[in-house]
Amino acid sequence: MSTPMETSEELLQSIESNEATENAQNDTDILLEDLNDTQDPMEETKQMEESQKTLEALDQIPDIIEKLGQDNTQYELHIQLIDLLKQADLPEQLEDARWTMHDVYPLSESLWLDWINDIKKEATTEEGEQKLRRLYEEAERDYFSIDIWKSYTEFIMEKFYKSFEAMDEEDEELIEATREDLLKAVSATTFHVKRSQEIWRLYAQFETDVMNKFKKPEQIARVKKIYLDRLDVLHIDCEETFNAYSTYITAWDNANYESNMVEANKIYAATKVAADERDVFEQKLVTDGYALDTFYEYIENEKAAKNKFSLNNIRCLYERAILIYCTDPGLWNDYIMFLIEKARVQSFLEHICRRSVRNCPWSGALWAHLARLIETRGGEPKEINEIFDKALSFQPLLTSIEDLVAVLLAKCDYYRRRIDWDDLDDNAVMDLRVAFEESLAYVDEAFPKSGDPYYRIEKFYAHISTRLGDADKARELWESVVVKRGRDTEAWIQYINFERNLGNYHKCESLFKKAIVKRIDNPTRLIDVWNDMEHEFGTLTTHEDALVRIHQKTKALASEWQAQYAGQEQRKQTKEMKEQEHKRKKGLHRIHQKQKQKEKQASFKKVEGQKELLGIEEDNDQVQTEASSSLKRKASTEDIDQEAVKRTKIQPQGSSRGRAPRPARRGKSIALGPSRMSRDHKPAQETETPATVTAEPKSNDDFRAMLLGKK
Repeated sequence: MSTPMETSEELLQSIESNEATENAQNDTDILLEDLNDTQDPMEETKQMEESQKTLEALDQIPDIIEKLGQDNTQYELHIQLIDLLKQADLPEQLEDARWTMHDVYPLSESLWLDWINDIKKEATTEEGEQKLRRLYEEAERDYFSIDIWKSYTEFIMEKFYKSFEAMDEEDEELIEATREDLLKAVSATTFHVKRSQEIWRLYAQFETDVMNKFKKPEQIARVKKIYLDRLDVLHIDCEETFNAYSTYITAWDNANYESNMVEANKIYAATKVAADERDVFEQKLVTDGYALDTFYEYIENEKAAKNKFSLNNIRCLYERAILIYCTDPGLWNDYIMFLIEKARVQSFLEHICRRSVRNCPWSGALWAHLARLIETRGGEPKEINEIFDKALSFQPLLTSIEDLVAVLLAKCDYYRRRIDWDDLDDNAVMDLRVAFEESLAYVDEAFPKSGDPYYRIEKFYAHISTRLGDADKARELWESVVVKRGRDTEAWIQYINFERNLGNYHKCESLFKKAIVKRIDNPTRLIDVWNDMEHEFGTLTTHEDALVRIHQKTKALASEWQAQYAGQEQRKQTKEMKEQEHKRKKGLHRIHQKQKQKEKQASFKKVEGQKELLGIEEDNDQVQTEASSSLKRKASTEDIDQEAVKRTKIQPQGSSRGRAPRPARRGKSIALGPSRMSRDHKPAQETETPATVTAEPKSNDDFRAMLLGKK
């Protein structure tokens, strides 16, 4: 069985000295030489690409291993190394790299399944099976994953059915071993209301197949109990279980079908009600994309649930959320606090805390939880110190003052609790002092300029020093605090209270005088404390001196506040003036725009009027031109008609003789429409063209009058 690599240097040496690397390089070179003999161009291109990727992977591996040797907490580098080793087809080094990463971080669900599928190929031997089982156990410790448990269950089932199909007699040892393995998976996944059915269904199939093959009464009874027990478990697919139970009863106890189903329905009905309540949140999880806030909402609802309430249901919801949001320290902390409050099982809690710091090693609060739990079970100082040292060795934790202080305070708390205050031990006291000094050094080194804005280590150390009777050390600590935090009113007040508790009222007066002249963040608070102390302990002289200094400070503050108020008023007036000026300019702009619009409209109307006048003149010219042309044509026609009249004998009106025949016409009669007065207006009247021409001759004047519309 392979063991985890101790260091990145060993892994690098293994790769550099391994024959597989040389073989991979040689095979690549040979492949590149023989590619010209390949008949299929597509296959040739594919092989070329694979060979190039392998060469690139071999080139990158040493550099990544070297970087991990300098800092093995770089998660992405571990992932890159695993991918490159897979590409280079170096299985032994790949397994070493996986174990190396697992020593630092938990592996994700996909990484575990990828590793498991690789090892499954070796599971044909006993050694390979043991290696695979170990991987399943390690994966189970990292995360709660239905997919990994399903892979495990399928592996157990596959192994069983290889022997079961050829089994003539019942192999109780094999059946019992398989049952034990499957029940392990069922038990681990029972409280996943959505997907536990996937695991239980495989187990039920196993028990049913054994029952169908050997038909033993005890096995028939076992299957019935399995169904009834499952119906009593909260799961969304309880209707499927109820229907499967109905099928079972029909096949094996049909004579008592009704009584069996009535009994089962009582169990099923209660489960169905509870399942429907949870299904609302399960659907909401899907709709919201498994958002963390939705998980929190689901968890809070589960805590207040009445139907089928179980702490295991709540725990399972936390585990499901952690599978997705494993790097959220707040989620881990909430999970741990819930377990401390509701289900304080030492071994289980410690396991959760160890998992939390593997996922979020930068969280000081989670490291503090782990140290306290180890202390609770009576862990040795060496073990607890290793926890603190490991936490402080993680670089990202040192970049956050809150996380750093959380670990340091937990360490000082631990050593403080080891002291018997009724019977002080010098070694225990020295250990506590060393812890405080180291803590101050860590803060100064990590944050040399800002330090801890709440001076929590100094305050704690000063209190312990006072309790140990070392007032000088406590005073030294408070002096350092007010030097660094001179504007912090509370720092001055706590220093003053320290001296007051020692009865050093003169020192208190001195500190008040120093603080009152500084630009502290809350002078009113300091003045109130000073007044209270003078009322309680002050002499006439000190009281009057305090009143004078307070009066001076009050006047200075009043002037400062008035100046600030005046400045605010000035800024307010300036702002209002700017707003008014802006409004004025905006109004002028609108007026200007309106004027421009009016001018534009007036100009447009003027142009349109000119166009109309021009249009009328053009129309008149056109009418006159058309009329002139028509007159010319008509005149020609009239001349011909006059000649015809002369040759015809005209009868007087009223004569009994018939009318003279109509003279021949050369052209057609002309029908002219009314003259156009405007482009945009229709004519008031139209002139009809006579259908026939009378025999009475018309003069040119008559024709002209007709054209002009006067006759």
